[in-house]
Amino acid sequence: MLGLIPCPPQIWLAVSPVDMRKGTDGLSAIVQQALGHTPCAGSAFVSCALTGHGQA
Repeated sequence: MLGLIPCPPQIWLAVSPVDMRKGTDGLSAIVQQALGHTPCAGSAFVSCALTGHGQA
């Protein structure tokens, strides 16, 4: 199956839920600030979304 990143060199998993309403720019900022990585470097970043009640 083809995806956005066909064969990422690394896959990073976020352990805290993320507010997906932040959009692309906000999620990119989280990757840069919290993980210290460049979002466009080829790695894949996986996270779970917050629910409507602020809980995962």
